[in-house]
Amino acid sequence: MRKLTLTTIAAVVATVTCLTGLLGMGQASAAPIAQLTTTGNDFGTFGNHSFCRGSVHIGLQAPARKPGVVRVTATSHGFTGDGTSWKRTPRCKVVFRTIFTSARGYLLHHWTPASFGPRPGEKRTWDVHTGSGVVSFTVNTTHAKGELINQQSAGFGAFLAVP
Repeated sequence: MRKLTLTTIAAVVATVTCLTGLLGMGQASAAPIAQLTTTGNDFGTFGNHSFCRGSVHIGLQAPARKPGVVRVTATSHGFTGDGTSWKRTPRCKVVFRTIFTSARGYLLHHWTPASFGPRPGEKRTWDVHTGSGVVSFTVNTTHAKGELINQQSAGFGAFLAVP
């Protein structure tokens, strides 16, 4: 009887150890998400004043211990504008529109305002709760003011495998 108990405990410990390693439990850092991009990760856009324009890079990660969440980071390559109003206020405001289709729903929207200046490397990060599984994911920009939703960029598009 004692031998059977020890064998059972050893089997349970081995199974838990294998499952923990295979499922990635206990990871403390964010990991890149597997993606098939259809447009690339960089795109150009324009903003709210002085003909301001620039380009951004979209990076995606899966935050640790947050299943079904995509962390989006928009990194500026630097924005520029024209005239004295740009020299007075060198900030270009845009609104990022995240559109996704997943098990949660069809063409769901998430809006995130951002402001970038002339210095490359400025970042804006936000989380999108897509749910786990295969996700169709798009990020583009719209106008920062007004009631009308005008798309201002071709944006980023990809199919993701969200953990």
